[in-house]
Amino acid sequence: MAEQKSRPRIVIIGAGATGRGQIGRLAHQAGFALTFIERRKDLVEVLRSAGRYTVGLAGQKIEEVEIAGFEVVRTDELFKCMPAIAEADIIATAVLPTNLEAVAPLLAKGLGLKRQQSIDRPLNVIACENMERSSSTLRDMVLRHTPKFDWGWVDAHVGFPDSMVACLVPWPKDPLYLLAEAVQEWSVDAHVVKPPLPELPGLTLSANQEAALERKLFIKNTGHFAIGILGHLKGYALMHEAARDSEILALAGAATKESAAAVAGKHGLDPLETEEYRRTFMEQMRSLFLPDEIGRVIRELGRKLAREERLVGPALVCLDQGREPRALAQVIARAFQVKNPEDPQTLGLRADLAAFGLEQTVGAVCGIPAGHPLARLILAMSGGGVGV
Repeated sequence: MAEQKSRPRIVIIGAGATGRGQIGRLAHQAGFALTFIERRKDLVEVLRSAGRYTVGLAGQKIEEVEIAGFEVVRTDELFKCMPAIAEADIIATAVLPTNLEAVAPLLAKGLGLKRQQSIDRPLNVIACENMERSSSTLRDMVLRHTPKFDWGWVDAHVGFPDSMVACLVPWPKDPLYLLAEAVQEWSVDAHVVKPPLPELPGLTLSANQEAALERKLFIKNTGHFAIGILGHLKGYALMHEAARDSEILALAGAATKESAAAVAGKHGLDPLETEEYRRTFMEQMRSLFLPDEIGRVIRELGRKLAREERLVGPALVCLDQGREPRALAQVIARAFQVKNPEDPQTLGLRADLAAFGLEQTVGAVCGIPAGHPLARLILAMSGGGVGV
């Protein structure tokens, strides 16, 4: 028991693909005491019953890593969640951006207990979501839920460093076996971390977190989403099948070259290193070991077409730099042709197209006004309209 207490502790809110396949795997291999907090009762019961799960790391071959010795609790088991949060060294969320707000009340209760018990040990709360300003956004959400909280004490002892994660972990059919990329990225903003942060190999402290995040968002997320959009429109079901289509690969490749040049120019990154990062990613997308479903990739269509997101964001940077993002605009135009009845955001977008037309819908969804150079380019690439 004494050995268990001496180990650094991490609590992962969200025991889904990223939570277990990337963050949980890294923490387990680093020797952390590991607790998952999960809302789905069926998944909690499966993990409790088995007491272990396996991650297959897909590189040139599959290397299997068994994860065991963890605790898993339900979000409604507050008598377990609150002490786990209060006593943690690191809290990581992996719940998807649309679910982040739901984490705030639970996190507030745990931080309240930490304050009540005067647990002064530094805590870092890291939101591992595909979004900009992830952890600082979560802090704002907690603040809205607890405006009268002792935020002076919290800010003295709790850091909310923004984070970037990059590791493809398709949603598993077997909850006890996940496939994941062997190569992963996880960086946090070194300027906001409350030291000392326990050593966790695989997690990098970044002196320029905005550059690290945008390189990943504007290359990996851009390429991933572009392949998903184009693959869906050509009738593919799996990402690696779409990535092996020469027509899709050509347009997605051109789009990521535009976005890579944009992020390298914006942040002063080495163009050759940035191109190698892009090229390696595009090659990984063709891997037979990671049969990711296109339907998962293109969900939340409206959010992913927003102004600062993976397609519109780099396209606007290109224009700021005096370059015309023709390939990115073409992918954006194609995205407005997606018909995915399983995604509520896509259904809403289709309804807006029918009611208001393409120009107004592009303006509302992408956050760019009518007549903006990017709006004109998207309309030109659409051929004058999209089928509703």
